[in-house]
Amino acid sequence: MGLYSVFWAVILLASANSVHGSDACTGLPGLLNCAPFLLGSVSSPDAKCCKSLKWLSQHAINREDKRELCKCLKIEDLKHKGVILDRAKALPRLCKVQLPVPLIPDNIDCDKIKVADAE
Repeated sequence: MGLYSVFWAVILLASANSVHGSDACTGLPGLLNCAPFLLGSVSSPDAKCCKSLKWLSQHAINREDKRELCKCLKIEDLKHKGVILDRAKALPRLCKVQLPVPLIPDNIDCDKIKVADAE
C-alpha cells in the first residue's frame, strides 16, 4: 500500500470515528488534497489543498468543534503516517489560513481548548 493510500485510509478512519459528528471532522478527507505537499512529492500546496484547509478553519468555530477537530487530528496522528512535520507546521502559513488547532496537535489537551485559544 502506497503512502497516499495509507494517508487516505487514515483520514477516512479519523472522520468516521468522529465522536460528535462535527463538521470539522467530516471535512478531514479534504486534506487528501494536501497529501502531495505533506508527503513531500511537491514543493508547495496547491489551491485545492488550501481550499480544504480553509474549509476546516471555517467549520471549527465554537469550542466543541475545535475540541472535536483536535481529537480527530490526534486519532489521525499524521506524524506517523509519512507526513513531513515541518510541512504540516508550515501549511497554514503557506495557505494563509489560521487553523483552530495545529495539524499535529502533539502537546495539546484537546479537552482544554477554549474558543479563543487559536485566535
